[in-house]
Amino acid sequence: MEENQKVLTKRWRKVDPRELTSYRKLGGYEVLQRVLQMKPRLIIEEIVKSGLQGRGGGGFPTGKKWESAASFESDEKYFICNLDESEPGTYKDRLLAENDPHQLIEGIIIGSYAVGAKKAYIYVNGNFHLAHFLLERAVNQAYEHHFLGQGLMGSDYSLDIEIFVGAGAYICGEETALINSIEGKRGEPRKRPPYTSECGLFNKPTVVNNAETIASIPWIMEHGGTKYAQIGSNGDVGTKIFCIDGIVKNPGAYEVPMGTDINDLIFKYAGGIESGDEPWFAQIGGSAGQLVPPNSFADSPSYSRDANVSVGSGALLVISKNQDIKELMLSWMNFFQRESCGQCVPCREGTFRLKMILERLKNGNFSKEDKDDFHKLIWTLDNTTFCALGKFSAIALKDVVKYGFCKELE
Repeated sequence: MEENQKVLTKRWRKVDPRELTSYRKLGGYEVLQRVLQMKPRLIIEEIVKSGLQGRGGGGFPTGKKWESAASFESDEKYFICNLDESEPGTYKDRLLAENDPHQLIEGIIIGSYAVGAKKAYIYVNGNFHLAHFLLERAVNQAYEHHFLGQGLMGSDYSLDIEIFVGAGAYICGEETALINSIEGKRGEPRKRPPYTSECGLFNKPTVVNNAETIASIPWIMEHGGTKYAQIGSNGDVGTKIFCIDGIVKNPGAYEVPMGTDINDLIFKYAGGIESGDEPWFAQIGGSAGQLVPPNSFADSPSYSRDANVSVGSGALLVISKNQDIKELMLSWMNFFQRESCGQCVPCREGTFRLKMILERLKNGNFSKEDKDDFHKLIWTLDNTTFCALGKFSAIALKDVVKYGFCKELE
């Protein structure tokens, strides 16, 4: 991707993430000064115009989420940056915090001002020690230089940011489970409606945005929503960080325009396939993601519901034909069984029973009854669980059957 097109990573390896002065020398916080002179509704209109969608996986329009929270009258509102990021193979948010923490803080301030929040939280995965350290340092520096606190930058607006360190639970990436965690409750999803934009943290209007979503905000406010909407293709706008791993020559995180197809992600950005190996399929979106065979690598990951391939978290794992599919399926289910919050029976018991079945499959003790139960449990997880975790746990297993990757399950 051309350097002048980069939205999220343009300062990586140029800015010292430990120093606010380094961020300022590269234009940091200049946009904020102009934004604080704008009416909040005009900021939201710019985000709506940009077409920015949530980069955590759901793809919900960011501008609509902000509009909703701003529309509710309340004595208190909250803005939360979701940096829990526990999806296997996904590390974009951690890298954003480790490489350019002030970009996140500037985005949080803009978002908080737009929706009328005077308190913001950064919810950090407890395993992200460096990210936590750098964010804590960046927040303290922002206070020292009056970018946070009372009357920030000489304006009438005040904002406090608090860093909340989670325990690394996968379920707390779900926004209502995250809110429960901040409130000191068990990390499990809430029933909706009401939605968080109306009744979120401490029952007040709340916006929860993924860190990558927030990192796009300063660029949009600097260059305009229309210009952001011109980046991308095939109906998807803006840029996205993909975490590409597996049997590629150059694994890592790459910022690319939306609409980039899987072939380009693998061969243009990640350097192609390792010598002597051959791809069996790619999994996009981490353990919760779908499987894509090579004859569909021309498809572009998209947020559209009609798309053949969903973006998900942006993790792209290229799997070798030498991979043991039974071992891989068991690793997926081990993860989901361990991370199930236990609130609903279909997910709590379904993931456990599937793990047992997959262990027997791997060990050669798989029976006809196991095969029947496997398909029943997949349907149950796909259709009856309380939140998306249970549904997501079945996606890859359904694709294994769909593409005939495991003969015993056909």
